[in-house]
Amino acid sequence: MLPKIALGNVRKSLRDFSVFFITLVFGVCAFYAFASINDQTAVINLTEQQSEAVSAVMRILSSVSVFVAVILGFLVVYANRFLVRRRKREFGIYLTLGMGRAQVAAIMVMETLAVGVAALVVGLVLGVLLSQVMMYVTANLFEATIPGFAFVFSPGAALSTLACYAAIFALSLLLNVREVSRYRLIDLINADKVSEKVKARSLPVCVVLFLVSLVLMGVAYRTLLENGVMSDTFGQATALVSVGTALFFFSVSGFLLRFLQGRPGVYLRGLNAFTLRQLNSRVNTAWVSITLVCAMLFVAICGVCTGFSVSRGISDALEKGSPYDASINAYPRGLMIAGMDDADYDLPEVNEEAASDGFDMVAAMRRKVSDWDDIVSATAQVNQYMPSGAQGGISQRWAYETTSYATDATLDEVLGQNDSRFAFVRVSQYNALRALLGEKPVELGRDECLVWSDFTPLDGFWEAFIDQHPGFEALGTTLHPRGMAHETLCNTGSAASVTGALVVPDEVLPDDLVPAMTSLDVTYSGSVDECEQRFQDACEAACGPAESRGVEAWPVCFMETRQAIADNNVGLTVVTTYLAIYIGLILLISCASVLSIQQLSAVADDVSRYRVLAELGAEPAQIRGALMVQVGVYFVFPLVVAVCHAACALTSINGLISLVTGFDVSNALVATVCFVVALYGGYFLLTYQTSKAMVLRPALR
Repeated sequence: MLPKIALGNVRKSLRDFSVFFITLVFGVCAFYAFASINDQTAVINLTEQQSEAVSAVMRILSSVSVFVAVILGFLVVYANRFLVRRRKREFGIYLTLGMGRAQVAAIMVMETLAVGVAALVVGLVLGVLLSQVMMYVTANLFEATIPGFAFVFSPGAALSTLACYAAIFALSLLLNVREVSRYRLIDLINADKVSEKVKARSLPVCVVLFLVSLVLMGVAYRTLLENGVMSDTFGQATALVSVGTALFFFSVSGFLLRFLQGRPGVYLRGLNAFTLRQLNSRVNTAWVSITLVCAMLFVAICGVCTGFSVSRGISDALEKGSPYDASINAYPRGLMIAGMDDADYDLPEVNEEAASDGFDMVAAMRRKVSDWDDIVSATAQVNQYMPSGAQGGISQRWAYETTSYATDATLDEVLGQNDSRFAFVRVSQYNALRALLGEKPVELGRDECLVWSDFTPLDGFWEAFIDQHPGFEALGTTLHPRGMAHETLCNTGSAASVTGALVVPDEVLPDDLVPAMTSLDVTYSGSVDECEQRFQDACEAACGPAESRGVEAWPVCFMETRQAIADNNVGLTVVTTYLAIYIGLILLISCASVLSIQQLSAVADDVSRYRVLAELGAEPAQIRGALMVQVGVYFVFPLVVAVCHAACALTSINGLISLVTGFDVSNALVATVCFVVALYGGYFLLTYQTSKAMVLRPALR
């Protein structure tokens, strides 16, 4: 008998269970898909280094899954509390008809298990399908292949998902049974007649607090935009915007109603008076939860957008920052202090071995590696010279201080702290590098130069420098910048290999200058598979293992190959991509679920009020419109505030990300907006449809 009642209740209350069911399905789907990554990659042809990266990804995601499980547990408990509250009167009737509390509790357990098992099954099916998609996404991120068609089911991920949700359900059922058992029968019977008391707030106080909240948020925005996220004022801006947001939602309910009451044309139109009072009462009592939802939405939007941007930026930086099969670097004078004052300029002794080779890296490698020419087919060496002030050198700080250019806070801080010397490069070596890249050579006049930077965020600054310095003194002559050079100096795997150097005619640089840094870019004589390991062995034979080399090593101090850079950084790309999706998805589900459940609870309490509206002659279309506004404003309000906060934060973060990766956050904004609108908007539509069914059926029959 009890199972029949429980299943009948589920069938009759499908709309009431819809938010609970869909939240469970989303949670199970995401939990399984991300827990199964390790098994997904088992069918992908990964290198040993890539497999280690996958293991690192799984360790991070496993830690995050604990946080996710806590969030989902809270949502399940929260949703179940709504269902219990919604059905208190029903449970009271059961007790009146002679059922014991144990029997009522058994009905609750059966109902929850029925919905939970269905959600687990559907969620696991969708999770398996999502994991198949993620398998190909993972293979694409690792630039690996999947041999033929592969279907992957992860028993371990399925068991961990079942165990996690079994624990959550057990806790939820215990709390629900406890809640029902502690209520008196009279409280259960009269549950739908109990109204929440709303305290009226002073209008002058609300107006003052509303204005204070706007001022605090405005000051926080200005502080963040002017100083950036790396400044000491970041904590201050965070505190101001947090307090401002809380005061905004605390005051707006009392302020907005009084404000619109002073405009009868709006307030008295249709059901606006009823709708506004409903909104006022709900925001008045739920301002804390709305503030927290706004904060979570802000974190989700920034996290997803930043994660996608960093991931894309890393991929682009890898492609741009490693155009050569391999690069080796050396420092013939060791590490040099960048200060411009000759008294502070530390000039280490010249490396005797490098000097004996004429600072020729190819000659040194041929001398040390017998099969060098069999491994490498083409090379280009670029020497960077950093003459002292007495030798005619100039500093990049001078360029910054004498150039008028509007930068953001982050870029301004980076440029202002740059006290390094300009590096000078001979145009003949620069042209050799262009030839290696398949580009035509450039010609410079006796007094001409190029400003060399492959760091895109600095392009505007260097262009302004060129415009404002048609001629400047350096190396005992007047140099006239003719334009910019953008080629990558050597493999780095980052957004830039050179951020400011001057390409000058060969004769401008004295012959007795010793290069501060030498870079040799190479093209393999065969495929990467054939030559990669041979090249690494050659570098080790020349100067020993990488971990034992000092800065005095010649000609190999540092070595970077395109393949090694890709292997070392792909794990970071996968982590940032998956964490952005995983955490962003869970936070959005959390926010939307909390708002949805709060609105459904509010509508359940207000069914009698809507019934009165229908009896007074309100048309169904008017009631639907009032309900749409009530649910819509409740969903849109925290989202709009969160988007404003995110727009300010992302503007500041964009400067930092572009400096690190060279990628613009705004490029990922469209995908983030679509992601948020699809998920958040779906919950809004589900909440509205469920609320409409709850209101119109009893009100209009």
